[in-house]
Amino acid sequence: MMKFKSAVIIRNEKNKQAIDASKTIKEKIEKSGLEIIPLESSNLNTIAFVLGGDGTVLRASKILSDHEVSVIGINFGHLGFLSPYEFSEIDDVLKGILKGDYFVMKRNFLEISKSFQKKEFAFNEFVVQRGVRSHMMEILVKIDGTEMGRVLCDGMIFSTSTGSTAYNLSAGGSVIDPLANVVSIVPIMAHAFSPWPVVVASHRKIRVHVHPRDEERYFSVIDGERFEEFNKPQVFEIGSSDRTLKFLCTKDRDFFDLVHKKLGWGLHNGCGGNNS
Repeated sequence: MMKFKSAVIIRNEKNKQAIDASKTIKEKIEKSGLEIIPLESSNLNTIAFVLGGDGTVLRASKILSDHEVSVIGINFGHLGFLSPYEFSEIDDVLKGILKGDYFVMKRNFLEISKSFQKKEFAFNEFVVQRGVRSHMMEILVKIDGTEMGRVLCDGMIFSTSTGSTAYNLSAGGSVIDPLANVVSIVPIMAHAFSPWPVVVASHRKIRVHVHPRDEERYFSVIDGERFEEFNKPQVFEIGSSDRTLKFLCTKDRDFFDLVHKKLGWGLHNGCGGNNS
């Protein structure tokens, strides 16, 4: 098990509860023997406590990955798939982690290149989407050079397993085990009889040819934040990345328990009875 020596606190600066709680958490971390340091000084022996919701973790994901820290998400948001712990649990979480009672979950990034140029990284998803006043686009998808299909649609989502519970799920994609290194491909509002989601092993090369109508505007979006605008055909290549983000998980916290509790999977008439 890793011997942690320091800690970083990252908080949602727009969330008053997270800001207030950060003072208490700082005191508890220091009392446990860990030194609070700035993110710029962090390393493999650092725990990053991220206070906010899943969006807070998502926005910090790339810089946290750059510093190779281990992440614990404290939930002050909504669903909490990346922030599975509540503020009230911080004492037990700290105790368990420092005793070595945890496992590490590595979550993968996607690597995206635009017309074979600069590479970008997505932790949740890469999306191609038509402009507000634009018509549907034709999107051709090839897997390892083989044409999988051409779809007329409003756009397409290419999601990591981590992002499967985000936009992917809202658009009809499946919830995916975060340990599965795959890419979920989901058309958005497709004009087709069989626009089913497809799940592809991430080591395959996914090539996406986008053809707008009459040079109308469309966008590519990475993790809901990085936007680029186009009006000409583009080719995007999507595949696995060596980049990962490590999450520390206590052994009492399971992804599928969160699927049941947070998404209501298996609930009956809203009652949620479980007789197992």
